[in-house]
Amino acid sequence: MTALLSAHRFSPNLGKALTQEEYNNLPEDGFKYELIEGVLCLSPSAFFIHGENQSIFVYKLREYLRRNPIARMTMETDSFFPDPKYVLRPDISVILNENKNSIQDHIRGVPDLVCEVLSESTRSLDLGKKADRYLACGVKEYWIIDPNHQMIQVWKNQNNQIWKKESGRIIISDVLPGFYVESSEFLYERV
Repeated sequence: MTALLSAHRFSPNLGKALTQEEYNNLPEDGFKYELIEGVLCLSPSAFFIHGENQSIFVYKLREYLRRNPIARMTMETDSFFPDPKYVLRPDISVILNENKNSIQDHIRGVPDLVCEVLSESTRSLDLGKKADRYLACGVKEYWIIDPNHQMIQVWKNQNNQIWKKESGRIIISDVLPGFYVESSEFLYERV
């Protein structure tokens, strides 16, 4: 077991200051990273309930976008934000067709909508530094699925100054006209 663990090494740059260019040139090692405040951070593996809820949201989005092809969606794709100290990897990113020039090898700009499924290991980061960066850089909507607290919210950007937070039985998007979710569609029980 120890030999197996030692064979899987994280980037030697973990915890070190990097530029977006240095981040972009990291060799692929099978781990997920983000650049937060200019420092390389490891993204932990998700629990099963996280993946289930992510799949539910993706399914709802795919069905919506099939009927309304106004945007493109991706999962766990690096977004190189205008702030050079950040490369974030939201669980789900949506880019409206009018902003499709930001879709390249990764997302080179700001997604219009992002979704994060919270876990105990990522909660403070997702609701803190990442939420602050999403707001300041112009993400229009930030969807948050919180299995541990049995809720889903959408935070709507108000002039890059403050989030207007909405929750309830039915949650409606302003970015994707006609897109909504019912909170009862999501799973909150741990296996």
